Order: sequence, then C-alpha cells, then structure tokens
Amino acid sequence: MTTIQGPDPGWAAKIGHARVKPLGAGGDAGPGGGTAERVLIAECIHRYGWGYDERDRALLTACFTADAVWEGCIMGRDPVGPCEGRDVVVQFLVDFWETQSDQRRHIFTNVVVDDLTATEAVAHAYLVLTASSGGAMTPITNGPYRLTMRKEDGVWRIARLTAGFDAPF
Repeated sequence: MTTIQGPDPGWAAKIGHARVKPLGAGGDAGPGGGTAERVLIAECIHRYGWGYDERDRALLTACFTADAVWEGCIMGRDPVGPCEGRDVVVQFLVDFWETQSDQRRHIFTNVVVDDLTATEAVAHAYLVLTASSGGAMTPITNGPYRLTMRKEDGVWRIARLTAGFDAPF
C-alpha cells in the first residue's frame, strides 16, 4: 500500500502560490478602499463555483477573460495544466462533467483582495470541494486559489486562475 505524504504545512506560501499581503499593503482603488470592487470580485469567484457545480456553461464562460489561463498544482508538487484561452479553459472544465456522476460543490471562503486598481486585482480564496452521491456528502479536497482579476466593460472576470489542492482528487 502506497502512503501519500503531505502536504507540507504552509506549502502554498513556501512556493509562492499564496502571496497574501498584510492589511494596508494592497491597493485601495479609491474612496472607501474599493469595498464595492472587492465584493464584485468575490461575486465573480462565487459565480465560477456556481457555474461549474450547476453545469451552466454560459455562466462559467462569463467568468473568464478571452485570454484566461487556468492552472493548478497538487500539494505544491504535481502541476495541472496550464490551459490557455477562455474556450480552452471552459472546455477543460466541462470535460470533467462527463466523468463526475456525483454532485460537486465548490465552496469558496476567506476571499481577500490585494493589489486592487481600477481595472486589475489579485484575489486569494480557499476552496472546499465536496461531492454528494447516494445520500451522502464527502469532502474531496481543499486548498488555496490565487486569481488574477481584470475588469472588462465594467465587469470583473478571471484572467488567471491558479488552483492549489491540499490533496489529490
């Protein structure tokens, strides 16, 4: 029997995946510290989860910029992707639907926004991924996400999503 080692505590910060800044060190995007912009950025992240989980391709597609990149790593060691371009990213995600007969739920929490300007920001969030099947819910994995966000035509979208997973899934 093979035992999977890890993840090492603090792996995401150690490899530069998680780069959350102390309070007051990020951009503020104007009066009020960009509070409304921070909420709208978090809204986009949450809609990404809803789009995936409800298998709503249009909603998922609307979350990304045309030049979006999706990439990830498992425990800071095993790379996933990258996928480049909105259509490629969305197809990569949609292809998982055919292999998943369970109901997935992407639960994003602890959203923080750094480097906020009028048109760009970096957001960090934790993912808790669950699956439900046969009347039972099972945790699948969790981990830190880093998202480069860009505002286009007044709407915040994901330009680069770097997913981190604390366990294989």
